[in-house]
Amino acid sequence: MPDLSHDPLYLWLTGPAPTARREAVTPASMPARRPRAATAADIAEREGLDLGDLTAYQRRGRRPRRGRQPKATVLSTVISLATDHGLLPRETAITYGRRWAASQITEPQEAAEWIRLVGLDGLDQALKLRGQGITPAQEKARRAREEQDRLAARAVEDCQWAELATRYRPGVARQLRLDGCTPDMLDRVINGKTADQLLRAGRPVPVIINALRAADN
Repeated sequence: MPDLSHDPLYLWLTGPAPTARREAVTPASMPARRPRAATAADIAEREGLDLGDLTAYQRRGRRPRRGRQPKATVLSTVISLATDHGLLPRETAITYGRRWAASQITEPQEAAEWIRLVGLDGLDQALKLRGQGITPAQEKARRAREEQDRLAARAVEDCQWAELATRYRPGVARQLRLDGCTPDMLDRVINGKTADQLLRAGRPVPVIINALRAADN
């Protein structure tokens, strides 16, 4: 029988079986827990590296954590309002703040609203209104109505003076108004005639004004 120990075909046929195909990875074959990621210290220990002291290292660009803002109080609110735009020295502002803080007004927002209405010196007025059950919003609305009424009355008076200016010499109505006269005062009687009649007759304005003032006294 011929020696086939060196024959390539014989060696291939009688050689070890080929390795089995590797199976695909499935969830069942994976570990239950994912291994922990290696840290810089782990890698340094494995590679024999010296990283030095990293305790002072801080990430750049990270904003510092903001602390909680202190809760506003009547004292701090009054001081802030008093020193805003350099209105008052801080020592004076603290004095006002302590006075408001010692009052019956305990809410910073209410204190701020009263100060905007009556001023820093108006604590007594604020407490009086508060004692009557009036809130800052109600007082603000009342003042707004009064201002509207005043402007309306001023508009009516402007119309009256404009009409009176057509009766007298130029500048007479303006002089009367600047001296504190009102349109109704021109109906007062002076020596048997009204001030309006005397002015129309050309009597000097200072004489009429002095006569009206004397009548008031």
